[in-house]
Amino acid sequence: MSSSFLSSLRAAIDGMVAGRSLRDAASLALRLIGARGMSLVTLIVAAWLVDIQAFAEFGVYQTLAMLAWIALFLRYDAAIVAARDEAEARSALHLCMSVGAGLWLVFTAASLTAAEIGWMRFELAAMLPLSILARGLLRLTFARTTRDGDFKALGRASIIQSFVQPVTLVALVLSPVEDVLCFAVADIVGHGSGVLYLMWRQRRHRQGVFQGWSATAIIVTAKRWKSLPFYNLPSAFFSLAFVMSPLLIMPMAASAVFAGHAALAYRIFDVPTQIITAASTPVFLNQLRPSYHRQTPVFGRFMLVGLVLLVGTAYAAMAGALVLADPWLETTALAGLGETVPIIALFQLFVALAAPLNDSCALFPQQRRLVIIQGLALAGGGVAAIIALVLSPAAALLALALVAGGRMLALGELLRALSGMSHRAFARTQADVSSGPRL
Repeated sequence: MSSSFLSSLRAAIDGMVAGRSLRDAASLALRLIGARGMSLVTLIVAAWLVDIQAFAEFGVYQTLAMLAWIALFLRYDAAIVAARDEAEARSALHLCMSVGAGLWLVFTAASLTAAEIGWMRFELAAMLPLSILARGLLRLTFARTTRDGDFKALGRASIIQSFVQPVTLVALVLSPVEDVLCFAVADIVGHGSGVLYLMWRQRRHRQGVFQGWSATAIIVTAKRWKSLPFYNLPSAFFSLAFVMSPLLIMPMAASAVFAGHAALAYRIFDVPTQIITAASTPVFLNQLRPSYHRQTPVFGRFMLVGLVLLVGTAYAAMAGALVLADPWLETTALAGLGETVPIIALFQLFVALAAPLNDSCALFPQQRRLVIIQGLALAGGGVAAIIALVLSPAAALLALALVAGGRMLALGELLRALSGMSHRAFARTQADVSSGPRL
């Protein structure tokens, strides 16, 4: 490597380590680790008390709620963070509330219809709209809080939710309420607790929620961000499908043991991936959002290389520890886990780093390249499925990891280009203002 490359890389890493952004992300990550720990411990306790079938039934319920949550605002919630001033942010919020109310009624009608024709039990069908509503409100309050850069509030909201939800679950499990309904009620109460805290934290914006409604401003905002429902929404579904692809491909092509090991390794590394994603994404969104008051920073290649080295070291250490422990697992059902761990760790590393890049790209109106990148990644997942059938499941996992790496690099380049365009546009605007009117 040239000395200029090493010096640039060192400067990028030093900037991350010494900068406020990394401190904010680290602080938020510590709170999220505590929240995950509380949630995991209480969930283990609940697992001793409920019928295992309840987990499977609630998994379907939770998947439906998550899919509806992704589509609820047609991704217009990204416009709240990306708005250039408070007036635009307020119009984007009103747009989300308008679109969300209409789609929530559609989802509610669909849920009740599913219960009527026997596809879903009535109690769950009645609770599903409440779960979608609670998740949607939490998404809006998170967007508003992220815009303000109040990362302490985001961390506290996660801790509150991760405490209230599992404690509510345990309390309900000890009551006569049916097991799967306990999960559904706890889901609503947990998300609602986070909403209530963030609404209290954001109480200074309360007037803007109920006042200043303008149909013209809402229509203008919808037109300006029309790329979000047309491109970002399918991009979000493509991204979700690709991230979940190892769990979908392995059971179809691998032995039960290999598929089980791959799923377990996926779940193990999914914990740090979710923490890194939840901690870094709000910081990325806040720092890279366009603004009339400051130039948009340009996301650089050396920053991406620095993140790969920093996070990659942690994932490599975790994978190495699991591989070294493999000989002690020979007499257990986990024997052979080390065969899948390194590849799954590589896949999850690229997923963790791609998540904040992907969400940051939503800050800019140009979304066509984003949906193309996610579509190509999903197509790569299809190729990996064929490889699993023709060659081997291990080769398919390696192919998925390579596709995930290419997806991460493509998202990094896209974010660099979009943030550079915003940076130059701001510079031109400032130059026009400084030059004043021509005579």
